[in-house]
Amino acid sequence: MATRLVIEWTRTAVRLARSEGSGSHQRLRMIRSQSLGVGGGTAQALRLLLKDQSPDTAQVIGVIPREQVITRFMKFPSAQASELAQMVELYAKAQLPYPREQAVFDFHLIEQREGFSSVVVVACRRDVIDQQLTMLREAGLSVGWLTVSSWGVLGWYQQAGLSRSVQEPTLVVNVDDARADLVLIAEGRILSSRSIGQGAQDWEGAGNTTESLVTEIERSRAAIRKELPATDVRSIVLTGLSRMVQLKDLVAQRLGLPVAVVDGKEPLKEWPSASSTTFSPVVLGGLASSETHQLLNLSPVEMRDQVRHRQQVKELAMVTGLLIGVLALGSLLLTFQISRNQQMAAQLDHAFVSLEPQAKQLQEKTRSAQLVLSVLNDRRRLASILASVFHATPASVSLEVVSFERTKRELTLRGNAASLQEVLEYLKQLKQLDGVEDVNLKYSTGRTTMAGPRTDFEMVLSQRQVS
Repeated sequence: MATRLVIEWTRTAVRLARSEGSGSHQRLRMIRSQSLGVGGGTAQALRLLLKDQSPDTAQVIGVIPREQVITRFMKFPSAQASELAQMVELYAKAQLPYPREQAVFDFHLIEQREGFSSVVVVACRRDVIDQQLTMLREAGLSVGWLTVSSWGVLGWYQQAGLSRSVQEPTLVVNVDDARADLVLIAEGRILSSRSIGQGAQDWEGAGNTTESLVTEIERSRAAIRKELPATDVRSIVLTGLSRMVQLKDLVAQRLGLPVAVVDGKEPLKEWPSASSTTFSPVVLGGLASSETHQLLNLSPVEMRDQVRHRQQVKELAMVTGLLIGVLALGSLLLTFQISRNQQMAAQLDHAFVSLEPQAKQLQEKTRSAQLVLSVLNDRRRLASILASVFHATPASVSLEVVSFERTKRELTLRGNAASLQEVLEYLKQLKQLDGVEDVNLKYSTGRTTMAGPRTDFEMVLSQRQVS
């Protein structure tokens, strides 16, 4: 069963959630936290959390606090996803407050109407992204996604099924011990979001929890009116720590809006330790149960390419394995049939000499079957070589075209890698594969792309003759 890990940092702790399943059937199994201690110690705290986790985790999601990203509302004259991506790229180059090469960004759709799309561009500095990736990799994790804490609140809201019981747009306020997320949600989408680096501990220490909470909600409402003039908050959901229930009536009275209080652990019923946390499980629990294609992705472009390439290689290897299995089964069945025909032919030769013409016809059929078996063996050897090639292809090498010329018994590979050295190392590995006679580098061409330098290449593998 596929396992997912979600890692979240706060200024005081590192938190971990683990879920199992696939797609929309993820089931939360565990949430835990490790204090950073004096002077930080983030890497050590994360290693302590991971000490009893399986190293072959299928998915790892890192969480970036909402306050570490910036958002820009834009309206583009297109409703096509590919065109929107290009328009956002051009906008990011011209309008972000830092150079394009120092930023990682993604966008999410708010609405589409009359051929126009309203989107929110979410951007983060590259050094913030690299810092998180470095800590995760030092802990032995291969990261697949980096997303924003607001999407954890959205996942929790959807899992709780609150859209059926509150008036939308609703402002979900997740109050944690050391931070708070305020996310405006309607029709399964985030319309606006903000967060602050203060939480229940800070407000309670100052003795003005209600006043601080109301102030932050009013600031969010003001920001929403500025960004989306035609949109206003119609209800509020308070969640996070269980003691938020005490503030319901006071907040409702101050704001003049309906207020619902939902314990952050309430939608996480399948998690047996839900009652043991002293922090809000909303962000972790929401992301652990969400489908990854719904998440905002702030992973660098090169990391997205690697994840996509690994997935493609995995799918190709699976298809190749199935093909080999089918060919092997067909070969066994055909061999069994040939054996039966040969036995019957021998018996008929001895017992029915008068039926010699019919026996000769049966022998011809047997020879034809043996010819088919020979062809199948050739296909099986080719499938075995393909499987070895895919297995030997590292994540840094991307294969674009794989073709086979039967008359010359040659396999052509076209693709690209980060450098010529990686192409030569790949060629050296291919020469060592069983069934490969020789590997020739037909050409290699270096060029520069938006993702960095890469080398295109074409190789020709000669299949070894079988006596």
